Amino acid sequence: MKLRSYARGTKSILLGATMLMGCGAAVAQAQDAAKDAAEPEVVVVTGLKKSYADAVRAKRNNIEITDGISSDGLGRFPDLNVGEALQRIPGVQINREAEGRNATINVRGMPGSYARTTLNGVAFAAPPSLANDQGAPLGAFNSDIFSAFVIEKSPMANAQSGGLSGNVDMQIAGALSRSEGGLFKAAMEYNELGGMTAPAFTLGYNKRLSSDLAVFGTVAYKKENFRRDTLRFNGYSRLTPGLTGLSQSQFAATYGDYYSATACPSSGSFCRTLNDAVGATTGQNFNTATTGSKGNTGVYALDAIRQYTRENIGELWTATGGIEWKPNENTKVGLIGYYSQRDLPKTTQYFLINAVWDGAGTITPSGTPVQTSDGRWLYQTADYANFPAKSSTRLYSQKQESEGFVGNLDWSNEDWKVSAIVAGSKGANQSLETELDLQTNPVTGGNGITGRLTTGFGDLDGFSYTVNPTPQNVIFNTGWIWGASSDPEGYNTADGKYYLNISGSESFAEQTVTSAQVDVERFVNFGPITSVKGGLRLEKNEFKSWGFRNMAYGAKLQNITQDMVYTPSFVDDFMNGNASISKNWQVIDAERFIAAVTPVDIYTPSGGGLTTRGFNILYKDGAFADNNYRTQNNLTQAYIQFKYETQLLGTRVRGNFGTRYEGTENTIDSLDTYRNFTGAVGSLSDFKWQRLENKYHYWLPSAIFVADVRDDLIVRGAYYKTYVRPQDRQFSPVTRIGEPVVNSQLSTPTQTIRNASVRIGNNKLRPYLADSYDLSLEWYNRPNGVISLAYFKKVITGRIVGTSDPAILCPADGSNWGFGPLSWDGQNCTATSQSTATNVLRIGASGAYNLDSDTTVDGLEFNIQQNFDFLPGFWKNFGGNFNYAYTKSKSPAIAPFPGISKHAANAILYYETPKYGVRAVYNYRTDYPLNANGTYTGGARSVKERGQLDLSASYNITDRFTISLDAYNITDEKRYEYENDTRFVRWIDYDGRTFTLTGRATF
Repeated sequence: MKLRSYARGTKSILLGATMLMGCGAAVAQAQDAAKDAAEPEVVVVTGLKKSYADAVRAKRNNIEITDGISSDGLGRFPDLNVGEALQRIPGVQINREAEGRNATINVRGMPGSYARTTLNGVAFAAPPSLANDQGAPLGAFNSDIFSAFVIEKSPMANAQSGGLSGNVDMQIAGALSRSEGGLFKAAMEYNELGGMTAPAFTLGYNKRLSSDLAVFGTVAYKKENFRRDTLRFNGYSRLTPGLTGLSQSQFAATYGDYYSATACPSSGSFCRTLNDAVGATTGQNFNTATTGSKGNTGVYALDAIRQYTRENIGELWTATGGIEWKPNENTKVGLIGYYSQRDLPKTTQYFLINAVWDGAGTITPSGTPVQTSDGRWLYQTADYANFPAKSSTRLYSQKQESEGFVGNLDWSNEDWKVSAIVAGSKGANQSLETELDLQTNPVTGGNGITGRLTTGFGDLDGFSYTVNPTPQNVIFNTGWIWGASSDPEGYNTADGKYYLNISGSESFAEQTVTSAQVDVERFVNFGPITSVKGGLRLEKNEFKSWGFRNMAYGAKLQNITQDMVYTPSFVDDFMNGNASISKNWQVIDAERFIAAVTPVDIYTPSGGGLTTRGFNILYKDGAFADNNYRTQNNLTQAYIQFKYETQLLGTRVRGNFGTRYEGTENTIDSLDTYRNFTGAVGSLSDFKWQRLENKYHYWLPSAIFVADVRDDLIVRGAYYKTYVRPQDRQFSPVTRIGEPVVNSQLSTPTQTIRNASVRIGNNKLRPYLADSYDLSLEWYNRPNGVISLAYFKKVITGRIVGTSDPAILCPADGSNWGFGPLSWDGQNCTATSQSTATNVLRIGASGAYNLDSDTTVDGLEFNIQQNFDFLPGFWKNFGGNFNYAYTKSKSPAIAPFPGISKHAANAILYYETPKYGVRAVYNYRTDYPLNANGTYTGGARSVKERGQLDLSASYNITDRFTISLDAYNITDEKRYEYENDTRFVRWIDYDGRTFTLTGRATF
């Protein structure tokens, strides 16, 4: 299946490339025929052609290596969101694993946190990401307020540092550069999945008060009302007697052929012996003559399934406005402000979570297992009984905000150019999760829950799941007993059969950025040097993080009513009927439930304290213990840069070189744990504020050359060095200490082994640096056309990665953790002063550190863009773009670089006349790895290759009124994740098709 899908994607890509290359040949012939003309050809374009032509013009005029997109002249980017639009650019890929259309992107294969997002070239506070490596959520902005997006792939000394993969500049045009007049847009979005509709409106007006004074304003509103359906295959277990409910002998007779009869290698394979699988004791031997005859890895079956629907409901308001004044020919003063708020208060996640683990339910496979590419044997179908059967409803309110201003003063004459910029911005992001779970627990004699599941081996058409009896889950308002020290998040009935959980994590992040900078350029005639430019910038960057975890204590459960649990309508159209799911799926009316059980009684032993939703705080949980800290960076930045132009072997060569200095004074205040938590809940008194101060500085050289080989042929080469500070939310500076617990598997009658865990804060992490190299060849074969090929290489030093390797994280002194001196014996980290011969305390730590070895990312980017207006008749209205990126990485085996697709491409074809236009876009990327995380067991996951076709059409009813229809994911693609082999399916996302009907009027 993977090869067939890859072949289809490759065929589409090659078809687009062949078509455009053929047209490129015709273009070349036409170019040669006209090259002796006295005047260059001038082609006036509008609409889609204009947007692509503007991007080509900007790419050609910039000295730096850039790519970008611009508005089509009608105040729109014909894409679903900013991220979808940006992925049309070579080397940019959207992260579709990001939920809620957050529209995070990768640049040149690297995660979003490796790119620097700027606004009009200035650092600003976007809504901080609450997830690792995803970067700024571009879905927090309505694209209608922007004029263009530019990817600076080789930022020079005068550009903002921190863009290891490049800078993503979101541009809002100044008032004087805008045409006078207004724009009104009304749109209706229709999401096929669930039949959800969402209106949108935009109103903008640009006014010239005089020839040298102008103002503008734009307000955009969009209703968000869409859904995603998902199947999550959370874990696969190797079968054991405990999982199958068989005796040791029965298990050996049934599955022994798949387990090894002899000892397995110590590492590097899935091998497991039969005696180990059945738990044989000394003197026992369950091997037979056929043991290992079919394999030595054991046999696997799915042990956890999640049916999941997320409904995103809310609003997005975005506005911008500005004023610009040109008092004389030399001076210009401008101010631009913006505001964006994405508020999704009713976003809700609905789960059906059924799982089996050793001692909680049984698995009985049926059929014959298949051997996957990694050597393991896997069953497709199994029956399950007496397992924990859970329905989980999570009110998951989201709110993202960003606001700020950029003020500029520019003055220039023949010899000087001076600019001053002041900017201030604030970004905030919050996620309020209230988790409500109903679960039927396994009990002696069985809980009556049975199910049959067929995974389909990654083929959704083959998936099926049934659970009995109906309803799977029920709710009561009496008989609940709080779990107290054993489980502060839950209640059980007296017989232990039924369970009610009230939990959920609340997460907040807030960032403010204020800055002032001055740039001065002196034009000179000193040999090849044409100008000297320098600048000074002062920036204050403040970040605040806080968070909580709900617990169940004190809820007014007597107010619960049975009608708060119901079967939702989406069970009938889950994935538009493409998945045969269990319809025995009940959910909780979250808003009614929360209103009924609050206000809660205060849990005074913890010191009190309520979450935003009004539940008691579980201080011991990581949502509180990891997320309460503040950081401040005071930056002093200065640069000097020289522009040059000369002739070299008869070729015009131009460019610039320079260096940037960045000094940082960093302060971290973190609410760290300094002792073992008080009880199962913990207390605010278990924490104390710690302050750490760091200072560091870097010199960041850069250089670029542009060789005009011919008027239409350009070669560019660039080098730049940059650095990236540890991401504020990606790596928490908070240290969290767990209390020692007995390890029953390692303890013996004569020796007790206790384990304690420490999550180490990142307050000693260093920024990581990168040296970047770029080389590109660009042929501007005719007006508004380009054919280019670029090579890039990035060598990253000190990349920050997470680890739990004790050899790295076991310090000589653990007194700061409360464990005294620590020793490392090559295998374990032991608290020597708290250990005896019969009672040993071992410390396991996890955290982040700077890699000693380099990581290299390099690749090729090919782009061909043509308007075919040189052709006769019908054909002159065509145009197209094909871009392809090849990216690979090399990193240490202990820290593979996730998220990189080796191949990614876009094929774009459009046809446009003064009256109407149509556009087709096919986007494709090959598989890429993800890190294992969250509630998943097993190895790291990979995302399967995926392509998507989008269509757009517009019609100009009059010169001032246009209607358009946009259709996204016409091919109805899904998103798949797998582990090693596609038959070990881990995740299937389904968004369905989306259609937008829009009317635009200018006045």
